[in-house]
Amino acid sequence: MHPQDRLLFAEALIAFAGDARDLTVRQQRAWELADQLLTDADIPKEALVMQVDEEWSGPLD
Repeated sequence: MHPQDRLLFAEALIAFAGDARDLTVRQQRAWELADQLLTDADIPKEALVMQVDEEWSGPLD
């Protein structure tokens, strides 16, 4: 999987999870999965927005 795809998943999970102060069980799981994706990619949560390439739409074939 391309690193930008991992970031896209993390970004989507965080958007779904919403406010970290008031979470449902599914939203909490989304935060956990996003954390794991970022950890696996060795990207600190604080750096997520700096790493995302807004132009990324998939690998060029």
